[in-house]
Amino acid sequence: MPAPRCLWCTDPPLDEVAVLRWRGPNPDTADVKERLTVAICRKHLERLRKAGTHGRENKGWMYKEGWW
Repeated sequence: MPAPRCLWCTDPPLDEVAVLRWRGPNPDTADVKERLTVAICRKHLERLRKAGTHGRENKGWMYKEGWW
């Protein structure tokens, strides 16, 4: 059985986090939005929290913590 890993790297996850994922600059005007629970390592969790409500871009998708 493979070991769990972070969504964005190969490090082991610190926690599972609820995130909103969308394409485009603004989640309010985005056509495609997804609410997910993902495993994230400490390094990426800190970066996601630092991005705040603006969100963090990764491979064409924007992510922000929380579903609201």
